[in-house]
Amino acid sequence: MTAFTHHGPWSARSRSNPALHFIEQYLSTIDSFPRASPSPPPSSTFFSPFATYHDTKGSVHLTGSQIWIYLTTQLTPFSSIRHEIVEFRVIQDEDGRDIVYGETIGHFRLRSEGEEGEEVSCPRFFVWTLGMPGKEGEGLGGKVVYDCRIFWDTGILGRYVTERKKEEKRREEKRREEKEAGRKVEVKRVKRA
Repeated sequence: MTAFTHHGPWSARSRSNPALHFIEQYLSTIDSFPRASPSPPPSSTFFSPFATYHDTKGSVHLTGSQIWIYLTTQLTPFSSIRHEIVEFRVIQDEDGRDIVYGETIGHFRLRSEGEEGEEVSCPRFFVWTLGMPGKEGEGLGGKVVYDCRIFWDTGILGRYVTERKKEEKRREEKRREEKEAGRKVEVKRVKRA
């Protein structure tokens, strides 16, 4: 069993491996979801109709079209997403399918932040099982995802959002207090007059 290992940004070397070239196109599409116009490509571009997707919370999503719907809804809160490549390793299983182990740093920008807002970054780990498409018109470069497992601490985003809400609440309270203090000063001026 041989392994193909890649570190860092995509390159001509990584693109020479059909499985990694497919994953690069998949992640580029995922990264463009928030800005996809008019809509992302059909699920059959990347997922087998019988694909399985295991999310980090343990939920299992079945069929390519349902996985695509799930991913689309998961990505809508973000104005931008970017996967920074750390390491990928491709190994063929006994059936000739490619098993791709991928470590990335996900950079997420919440929609309310705008394009210049702060990014939240967190490590993400994927395991993809890629195989041949079942029929013509499916897949990309002769590959489709049959199984995907993703592992990451979604709490990083949750904690960030919670902290942002607390900070917003503190700012709002401070504005209210300043406004109230301004009213009291105005009332004193009126009484003196």
